[in-house]
Amino acid sequence: MTITKEGLHLLDTPLPSSSLLTLLSQHLPHSLPVLRRLQYAANFPDNGLGTTPYSHVLYASRFSVEECLATREGKADGKGEGKPERKHFAAAFVDLSRFPETQVWVYSSLEDYGVFDPEAGPGTGVSSADVFGSHSLPEEEARECDGYLLALLRRMKTIAQQMPVHLEGLGEGAMAETRQKNWMGAREYLCMNTPSPSITTSDSEPRPGPEQGPKVMIGSLAEIHRHRLFLSPNPTFGHTVKMHKTANIPDDIDWEVCQKWLFRTESLVFSPEKEALLEKTMAEEGLVWDSVRTPKDVRLVQSRTAIKRQEDTLLGLPSVAIRKITGGGERGEEGIGHGEEKGKEGEMVAWGFMALDGTLMTLHVEDQYRGKGLAKAVACKVMTDHIRDYGNDGWGAADVFVDNVRSQGVCKSIGGRVGWLLSWAVVDLATVGNAL
Repeated sequence: MTITKEGLHLLDTPLPSSSLLTLLSQHLPHSLPVLRRLQYAANFPDNGLGTTPYSHVLYASRFSVEECLATREGKADGKGEGKPERKHFAAAFVDLSRFPETQVWVYSSLEDYGVFDPEAGPGTGVSSADVFGSHSLPEEEARECDGYLLALLRRMKTIAQQMPVHLEGLGEGAMAETRQKNWMGAREYLCMNTPSPSITTSDSEPRPGPEQGPKVMIGSLAEIHRHRLFLSPNPTFGHTVKMHKTANIPDDIDWEVCQKWLFRTESLVFSPEKEALLEKTMAEEGLVWDSVRTPKDVRLVQSRTAIKRQEDTLLGLPSVAIRKITGGGERGEEGIGHGEEKGKEGEMVAWGFMALDGTLMTLHVEDQYRGKGLAKAVACKVMTDHIRDYGNDGWGAADVFVDNVRSQGVCKSIGGRVGWLLSWAVVDLATVGNAL
């Protein structure tokens, strides 16, 4: 679906076009979360995780995808000294049926110009002008990008208002029933389809009052957007877009911020010496490489994290595990355990996943096996083995809370660097203006 309104090209499609994927790939690494989520949707459209009947790929700009792409490739006529005009845009993946997991990922080209100094310190107390500004981009262009992101949010308002009470097309069985139950909880928590009373100010049109639905949960939201659109009055309509912290943030914490750690797969640090030591340790301990592959495995993973992860999601995501084998048997090639084929069973002692947005997720080592290099080994292996499931650009990433020193140490030790800050937010769509 293409909507042309208010000078915008607004696209709403069930799957990403190859042109949009190419455009986003030219804005790496900042476009990485949305690009990876769209790549997963394109590569795995029928596995129940990539897409559902309620998936939407959104794009907003004054320019078409092809016009933006042509400018990035230097094919368009430029302005002044032969330089092509910057053509900004915003894109998103939306699937409201995924609650309580992340429902939305967003990106705008404003993120390419964000100023972030890792030495300035994390957290919401840092001046947005100093750390989350756009000093290399004129404010007029920054506001243009704000408008594109706002247009996506307004489209999400329409999507939310059109969501049914009962989901269809999610299959049958216990997992489908769980998804429907989660959706009913989402409608209550996110106030889906709840009428919002209007309030009127002397200098504005009537607009929905605060604290009303519908709401959506946006993941990996770059702090530059939170500070510009959600924490500061927007000049376009004179007030902030309202947002709330997610349900898993404790009451005594105002907000939780994550670091986006970036990796290059060809530069991951795991020396031959460490690899040899790991192989020796695994042989002595009776450990083999495997994957997260059974409901029992999933229950163990779920018990080790406070973040709600659904069984069908964990079983469908690319994963790597280290398992302590019981019942004898030989190790597979290169130490890889093939538990199902050879009858080997045993508890997992370490694991990690590639999330739907391509980030390293739920990296964990059981207490008694820490200090043996397993976390670094799992992190490197899950990225080198599975980033190609999404794309071939070689970028890996991990979202790490700013107070999680242990995970930060793992990321740094394998060659990662902090790119920017982000958070998860529940956005009140009643405060974004009229639906598109």
